[in-house]
Amino acid sequence: MGMAGRKPKLTNDSSDRKEQRDRTEQLIEKTTEMKQLQKTPPRHLNSYARALWINLLPLLRETKYIKQADAKTVEMLCMNYQVMREAYEDIKENGITKEVYRTVVNPVTGDVITREFSGFKRNPATQILDTTTAKIKSLSESLGLTPASRAQIMNIVPEEDDGDVSMGELLSKGTDF
Repeated sequence: MGMAGRKPKLTNDSSDRKEQRDRTEQLIEKTTEMKQLQKTPPRHLNSYARALWINLLPLLRETKYIKQADAKTVEMLCMNYQVMREAYEDIKENGITKEVYRTVVNPVTGDVITREFSGFKRNPATQILDTTTAKIKSLSESLGLTPASRAQIMNIVPEEDDGDVSMGELLSKGTDF
């Protein structure tokens, strides 16, 4: 056993340790009879969500343990990514806060008397960004897209931090999708 706090990885790379390769093979063997994850994204996914499915598919299929049974989880990951990107675009366009005005109306005529500045309000897109980011992290972990979550899927004791690229790093590496 390794040191506490270190994260094991699942791998087929012959340069990695034998016990890491064995863990990976055990999981692949347990899921070998399951149907492969579909190549095409669900029809209702569009834009960033569709592109993420297409870009993640080779990575997910390469694991050999993400199967069609996981399609809804992949779909939710893609949908949350879409919403996260839209929220971020709104924040870029409208800022983190918005000015709030109070309109004073004549109670007799209904005419606007004045608009008074009453402060700032948080852009609702910032909360959406927070929420979707947390969901993306959780869904990524469910799919084993981080070293720690791959270890948890296998129900193994953490051993070593391998420096693998996490889902967050994959998502942040560019704007190609």
